[in-house]
Amino acid sequence: MNCVLRFKPWARFLFLSVLAVAGGLPHSADAQVCNIKVVTDGNPDYSDMSSLIHSATGNWSTPQEKCWAMFYWNHIARRQTSPMILHGQELTDPIRQFNDYGYTMCSTVAGINCGIWHHMGLPVKFWDISLHTVSEVFYADRWHMYDNSMSAIYTLCDGVTIAGVEEIGQDGACAASGGQREPGHIAKYHCLNATSPNGFLTGADTPRDLAQEYRCFQPSGLKHRWYYHNWNWGHRYVLNLREGEAYTRYYHSLGTQPECYVPNGGGGKDPEAVNPRYRIRGNGVWTFEPRLTPAEYPRGVQAASEMQAVSPAGLQPSRAGVAATAVFKIQSANVTASQEIRADFFRQSVGDAAAIDISTTNGMTWTRVWQAGDTGALRPHLKLMDQVSGAYEVLVRVTLQAAVAASDVRLDGLRITTTTMLNSKTQPALRWGRNTVHVDTGDQSDTVVLWPELQSDRYQPWIVAEQNLATRAEHPGYTGVLFAARPREEAFMVYRLDTPADMTRLVYGGRFYNRAPRAEIRLAHSFDDGRTWIETYALTSTEPPWDVIHYETVNSLPAGTRSALVRYRLKADQAGPAACSIYGVRMEANHVPVSAGFQPLEVTFRWNEVQPDRSLVARSQTQRVEQVPFRYTIDTAGADHPVVDSLQVQLAAAESDAKYGYSDGCEVGNERFVDRWVTYGTNLLVGKPYTVSVPPTGQWGGSDPDGKKLTDGIVGPPYAGGTAPQTACLWDTQCGQPEITVDIGQTAIIAAFRIDMTAGWPWWDALKGEIQDEVEVFTSEDGDRYVSHGRFDFNLWRKDIPINHMLPDEETAKGFNFTKLLPTPVSARFVRFQVTPRRAVGISEVQALDFVKYEPFDLRVALPAD
Repeated sequence: MNCVLRFKPWARFLFLSVLAVAGGLPHSADAQVCNIKVVTDGNPDYSDMSSLIHSATGNWSTPQEKCWAMFYWNHIARRQTSPMILHGQELTDPIRQFNDYGYTMCSTVAGINCGIWHHMGLPVKFWDISLHTVSEVFYADRWHMYDNSMSAIYTLCDGVTIAGVEEIGQDGACAASGGQREPGHIAKYHCLNATSPNGFLTGADTPRDLAQEYRCFQPSGLKHRWYYHNWNWGHRYVLNLREGEAYTRYYHSLGTQPECYVPNGGGGKDPEAVNPRYRIRGNGVWTFEPRLTPAEYPRGVQAASEMQAVSPAGLQPSRAGVAATAVFKIQSANVTASQEIRADFFRQSVGDAAAIDISTTNGMTWTRVWQAGDTGALRPHLKLMDQVSGAYEVLVRVTLQAAVAASDVRLDGLRITTTTMLNSKTQPALRWGRNTVHVDTGDQSDTVVLWPELQSDRYQPWIVAEQNLATRAEHPGYTGVLFAARPREEAFMVYRLDTPADMTRLVYGGRFYNRAPRAEIRLAHSFDDGRTWIETYALTSTEPPWDVIHYETVNSLPAGTRSALVRYRLKADQAGPAACSIYGVRMEANHVPVSAGFQPLEVTFRWNEVQPDRSLVARSQTQRVEQVPFRYTIDTAGADHPVVDSLQVQLAAAESDAKYGYSDGCEVGNERFVDRWVTYGTNLLVGKPYTVSVPPTGQWGGSDPDGKKLTDGIVGPPYAGGTAPQTACLWDTQCGQPEITVDIGQTAIIAAFRIDMTAGWPWWDALKGEIQDEVEVFTSEDGDRYVSHGRFDFNLWRKDIPINHMLPDEETAKGFNFTKLLPTPVSARFVRFQVTPRRAVGISEVQALDFVKYEPFDLRVALPAD
């Protein structure tokens, strides 16, 4: 293939043109604030990799503490489901995944972990094991496995040291197994996130028993992917606002219609539809209504040519017979799902022209979405999906051309509403009590980002030159997708980034596969249209892993730079994706804002406070931020953590009618909430004999023919229905009040009781206060006289769940081991549980413990200035 030079003149036309008749746009007042950050101390800062790591781990000291903190937050930030596929690859960039999606499979989150640990300065491994994928991190002179797919970690027999992949499935024995040696000892007896030894994972997507987990870690099925990490990074969260813009992030979905989601994998499928029970997707609404008065128009337009603003408000060509353009930019922060454009035009005659085009390639290509056909007042209402889906930057170009008089064609009004898709689990959190909100801005530069797809010929609209290139129709995943068509010949592609104002920084790079003899990948840039090139990086090593991510940052640019070329070169003795190839590329140009300067911000949180009867009371708080950095507090009340509805950020008007402070004027004055870490003592009922006054019904396998199920030490899964009843004894409303009486064999000191409950049907959720069954617990020293210690409280609140108890992916308590802590320990030999079923209720285990210890536990989220 010969070198194809396709340098396009679009940018010179768009950005380097005269911005208005008579010599350019006038100097504008402060009207744009860039890289806005609104975070709280309730969860990490997902702005970029360094912010994520600082906020999640910065207040922890040891590598083990830091890795546990990241394990916890990655449990919150994603769910086990069909992974999000973008550009033919599962999405493993943590910042893009956690901000916008949250849909991961085992291999996805294993790759995410590898990328995060790498940025923490720790060595990593990527493992395929039997029907599963996990990752491993090295610290304290050994390897440790953290499984964020199943939300599980395992220790050695010391109960402290996090085990490595090769240790979990090995034969072993200790006191936990009664000294019995068996395969998968660690998997079965030393999982920190299980209902019990030999029980079930608590934080998984479905009932998963530890015997099944052992089978995943069988030594014969382990394969270290030493050549591959399945990682990615480079994305960052960009929130820039101008006058006339507001962005509202809703912590819930706005619907299941296609306008509300980015399809997964190009098949038009809603990624939420696979598991709607997870409620991952939220949506954002970005509104932009540029003011078209002569004084204000310059602040909202990205670039213009031959266009002028007229009084009282509107745009028209500066002269007849010449096409006039105005380009408006929507930078959606979260990924764009759809866009609506409403406009008001006037067209005098059929000789006058008015049209709207959009571009998601920074102006390299344009798509016409509307063209005037009628005359008079025209009000197009455009609904765009495929044209903008998956983008973060959309350019909207309005073209006007008058045949006779410039005033014969006008744009009188424009409103653009962009619906974004976001991950509801990672938005700035409010918890019960006092919350600290931190508002800041980063570098005051606007941004142009190119993140082109490389599959098939879809890379071509983005480039301005190429030579000797070939691509796969579909991304293979474990190698790059773009490569040299012929061996021993240089291959390259060139991208162009143009900015509407002076460029201040250039960042470019990607993910590379370099394996064949004498293979090399080189990066370079040019600020003079390719006359001279500055090489910044050369990947010449062909040693594994063949999964290298590298970015170059150029901070020293010639004065007045508004255009940059970026070149990726490949060459090797062999051709093909397994020789020398590119997985993906990303480029970012920062530039002086078109209308630079700080303007006060308005930040509004809206939430619902949960009342003791589970009803909701809506509240909100609006804060005017006059300078940054700025911190303030929001206090919430109620019986549980609040349900946050939305977060809105916009520039504050000089004279705003907003009501600042709390919507109800109430300062509730609560203290900051601190979680609890729970430690359970010895279960005194394991293996002890018991009697039941009414035999179980046996429905759905919920029988107990050997009379051992309720004290066998195996607690059932955190779900109801399915296979869960088989782990339990089932009773229903026809059974009266069954009594389970356990004989410890001798008098013991009891500090707490536990009972694990599931169901055949209905599947009531304790976290919604739905459970109507009753269980009263009694003790006796002689088996004759029993003393009541009251009923279990099955009305759970999220704030009372211990921090080291991982809720299942659907965040329910339909199968749960409830605890009743006694005010003071009691001495007893017999323990009786009197059950009053209100449905087909299942009990998998009854327990009496010598202690249960709750300790305050602070998640120690570090705010940006900490």
